[in-house]
Amino acid sequence: MRLVPSVFFRPFFRRFSHKANSNFDLRGVFVPIPTPYQANGNVDYDALAANFERWEKIPFKGYCVGGSNGEGPYLKAEEKLEMVSKVRSMIGKDRLLIAGTTCESTKLTCELSKAAADVGADGVLVMTPFYFKTRMTEDSMHDHFISVADACPAPVIVYNMVPVTGIDLSVQILKKMALHPNIKGVKDRDMGKLASLVIETKNLDFEVVAGSASYLLAAMLVGCSGGINGLAAVLGDPLCKMHELAVSGQWEKALTLQKQLVNIDLLLMQECGPAGLKVAMDLLGYRGGLCRLPLPQIGAEKINKIKSELKKAGFL
Repeated sequence: MRLVPSVFFRPFFRRFSHKANSNFDLRGVFVPIPTPYQANGNVDYDALAANFERWEKIPFKGYCVGGSNGEGPYLKAEEKLEMVSKVRSMIGKDRLLIAGTTCESTKLTCELSKAAADVGADGVLVMTPFYFKTRMTEDSMHDHFISVADACPAPVIVYNMVPVTGIDLSVQILKKMALHPNIKGVKDRDMGKLASLVIETKNLDFEVVAGSASYLLAAMLVGCSGGINGLAAVLGDPLCKMHELAVSGQWEKALTLQKQLVNIDLLLMQECGPAGLKVAMDLLGYRGGLCRLPLPQIGAEKINKIKSELKKAGFL
């Protein structure tokens, strides 16, 4: 029997149940979309629509709403659901839409994941709860993700984001989670773990994706399906081209592109964060806009460094 959504989420539910995309797979490049904000802190949907006019011309596999680069922790649950619904109307039916639905409790994660599926998400991306990280066990983490997968009508992707959570899920526990029919993949940043997960789950309906564009090619070389990469928001064309070349076995050509992307990815994703990514978007004709407070803007020195790196790589 279908669970009745809580009153908290009910205003954003459609009058019909969203059915998960039957072609759900992670073979390609996904954009974890940055959230543009107005000066008053509200989401700037006009800017978002302008960005999608460009993104939809690039052969992305799909998009992720409410992730780290989208400043997901700064969005209320209602805002995340509103974004999922609005983004679904901005993109083609052939594009997959993944919603970040991480909450600290299992109950809230289940509720938000179900609600996201009902307003248009084809899948959900869930990080490990981390507030009580020293109290967590692998068994408690396993039970958490299994509960979400049981409750959510859309596929679940496990997001093993150690720099944020301080919790590193082992290959063994991730393989155990992969046995669940509704846990379809994992996003990770560790190359050794990515390779091991590909080997350990090769006979399962489960895919492994890279969390950074700086090593996407290496990840594909060891068998990863693709990536959910923040750099795709500004340099989607070369990333998708690199993925296409790798899939067709043209590794040398793909390597040339990968070398162009490494330094700018490290600068934007690791050194500067969402504010730096938005600066790069503005420089390249997108509408990056402001970050939501308390996340600060970056200074002139970093802006000049981003300009320099984009020029050096041949993108500006």
